[in-house]
Amino acid sequence: MTYFFDASFLIALFNSEDLFHSKAAEIIKNAEPHSPFFITSNIAVAETVNALFRANGVIVTKKFISSFKKSNIEEFFVTKEIFSLSYKLLFQQKSKNKLNLFDCLHLETMKHLKVDTIFTFDSDFKNFVKINEIDT
Repeated sequence: MTYFFDASFLIALFNSEDLFHSKAAEIIKNAEPHSPFFITSNIAVAETVNALFRANGVIVTKKFISSFKKSNIEEFFVTKEIFSLSYKLLFQQKSKNKLNLFDCLHLETMKHLKVDTIFTFDSDFKNFVKINEIDT
């Protein structure tokens, strides 16, 4: 089974000070017996780096980058086509308080990769894909 990580999950997983760190670690532990394939995008990594840098500074951010590079999480690089589809999804919304551009990029990347489950702590995805569900 393949699982996509968004920035909220990456931050929680790699930052032991994060409120959701224990929950992220538990989700990974529960997924491991099922031979999972973990994937994220360069967009989610950039979003994570930006959030960590702004909230925690250089040391925590560099630690994340180093740990991420050593992890078994595959990094997919988003294409122009996925960006175009993401803008379309963003502008189709009836309210500006729904998905943001990063969320749309993650959803379109998942669609492109045929991934139907996201590991996240962002409830905005609940109407679009499975959230933190381990298929057994």
